[in-house]
Amino acid sequence: MNNTMNISHSISIGDRVAGLMVALALLIVGTGFMVLGVTLLPVIGILIAISAFGLAFHFLTQKAILNERMAGFLVPNDVMFHAGHGWARLGRKHIFTVGMDDFAAKLLGRADSISLPAQGSRVKQGAPGWQMKADSKSILMLSPIDGEVVQVNRDVIDSPDLAFNDPYGNGWLFRVRNFDSPEGSKNMVPAAGIRKWLEEIREALHSRQGMATAGLVQDGGEPVRGLAKAVDPQRWDELAREFLLTK
Repeated sequence: MNNTMNISHSISIGDRVAGLMVALALLIVGTGFMVLGVTLLPVIGILIAISAFGLAFHFLTQKAILNERMAGFLVPNDVMFHAGHGWARLGRKHIFTVGMDDFAAKLLGRADSISLPAQGSRVKQGAPGWQMKADSKSILMLSPIDGEVVQVNRDVIDSPDLAFNDPYGNGWLFRVRNFDSPEGSKNMVPAAGIRKWLEEIREALHSRQGMATAGLVQDGGEPVRGLAKAVDPQRWDELAREFLLTK
């Protein structure tokens, strides 16, 4: 099993607050040195003040999001997962960014087009949120969260492959505002259970009649793109809907 990790960006609120407190303390000390006016102390104070502002900037900017592979699928630690394989990431002012997870991207592999909800419309958790078409077949995916759609990613509409190549980054789908559930955790897969959830799903794929496991895994244990077609070339759309909970 491949459990490699990599770093992208974000840091906990607690760490940010701690960093700001340290920066503030250094700033106060630096200001005290400058006020004293002793020969070298003003210079030292200025240097400490610069360091303090640098430290504050370091803790306020987003960094250090951990991306881990579980059962061969990419799992960032800053998103919440819905059982229908959509994800939601909480931002500012009750705004959630929504997308499809790496399993869905690997399962489908590609799409000829992606239809997103209109800005100003409302989506409901567990109800169809967006539609993808490939080989003249339609696949619906469930919205992971309730809310009013405040923005859609037109880059994905123009280039659907973006959602498959970078599902947690530039391939996000739309953003919703949710005031009723600010934490957004209702009916989501518990963080502690994500690994088991994905492992069970992968085992369910492996148990499919006629499936050649070796042919569905790249070197290093990462699943190939287009798992649904690899498992059932003729009825891949039915298989996809089954695993995406829209069948």
